[in-house]
Amino acid sequence: MKRKVIKQGNNTLTITLPKDWTEKFNVKAGDEIDLNETENGIILNTEYHKKQKSIDINIDHLERLALAKLLVACFEQGYDKITLHFSKQKIVSWSHGNEDITDTINFFVGRLIGFEVISQTSKSITIGNLSEKLTKFEDILSRLFFLIEEYIKHLIDAIKTGEYNDLKQGENRHDNITKFVALASRIVFEENLYNKNQAVNYFTILNYLDKVTDFIRYAYKNTLTHKRRLSKETLVLAQKSFDYFELYRHFFYKPDYSLINQLDDKRGEIKNLFLKSENYEKSITAQFESMVEIMNGIIKSRIALSLSQNETKNFTVSN
Repeated sequence: MKRKVIKQGNNTLTITLPKDWTEKFNVKAGDEIDLNETENGIILNTEYHKKQKSIDINIDHLERLALAKLLVACFEQGYDKITLHFSKQKIVSWSHGNEDITDTINFFVGRLIGFEVISQTSKSITIGNLSEKLTKFEDILSRLFFLIEEYIKHLIDAIKTGEYNDLKQGENRHDNITKFVALASRIVFEENLYNKNQAVNYFTILNYLDKVTDFIRYAYKNTLTHKRRLSKETLVLAQKSFDYFELYRHFFYKPDYSLINQLDDKRGEIKNLFLKSENYEKSITAQFESMVEIMNGIIKSRIALSLSQNETKNFTVSN
């Protein structure tokens, strides 16, 4: 479909919207529509008649963790209604034993922001999105960085004092962060905010932040099972790992080539500290070293975002 560009005034160019399209989506004068720039053009988007995405799945063949991965994948791919069919009342789990299937589904639904059980029978459960858009993608991403930094800080404080009881809340902190990762991933997939290249890089960053959260979770667990106070060397490694994460956040929001050099230097320091760490503490120090390696993998993704958004002018070199 082609539209003629009309000049109005000295600097304004306008085009008309097709009548059939405006009638289909009930667009009237004064309404607002979203214009999303892509690599090759602009996408017009209206929320008026957004089609609900739904899916029906038989989960008889799934174990507990497979079910969790399935639900998160459906959530991230933008499904608004998910109906789960089953003939068995128990679900197998190597970590939790056999559990009641409805309890398991309700537990994992609690990890999907905005989703609730909307109907239930003896052989099926339907969950749906009952929320409006909660916030902007940028706000969620900023919140993610904050929550992960807080997660690491809490562990460092415990290592400093040798008081580990509070680390038992590590699982809840982990689960809260993964909720936001899933929500941010859903927005990237569902809304036409970014072109394909940008979406891939944002999703890569989100996926890696999720992995970082897993490594922190393992560090919590291994610290809890440790029988003695951790060494000063491990505390230094943990603090430097936190500094690395914080520096990456600064780099993410203000790309600067000198920060890439600093990140690489800190990575080298952390690797050396890990190699020198005591063997009996390596189950903990290895988690910090792995976290940093994961973060190193998304420096390139941030550079790629700047290139795709023509932000290379924002890459500065600090003196």
